Amino acid sequence: MVIYVDIDDTIADYDIKDSPTDYYKARPIAINIDKINKLYDEGNTIVYYTARGSVNTDSREEYTLLTKKQLSEWGAKYHKLSVGEKPAYDLLICDKSKRIEEL
Repeated sequence: MVIYVDIDDTIADYDIKDSPTDYYKARPIAINIDKINKLYDEGNTIVYYTARGSVNTDSREEYTLLTKKQLSEWGAKYHKLSVGEKPAYDLLICDKSKRIEEL
């Protein structure tokens, strides 16, 4: 399977007082990273994607470098990273969606 995984609030957490979200202060959610790594180890293709840089496209390259560094430091296994190409939305309705808590 090809599995797209959102980063922020799925495998990255923030201090509640960070508003708007400060990506540099992201903390890994280890239990969720472990779940995704298991899917990777089972032979699935993992694509991490994020809306970081989709609103302010001038920051896209900076956020790409930051996100690659974070994923590496957090031990997140993946095949591809997509930064700034995910639309910024408040709600996704999709017949194939699954919350991380369901894994």
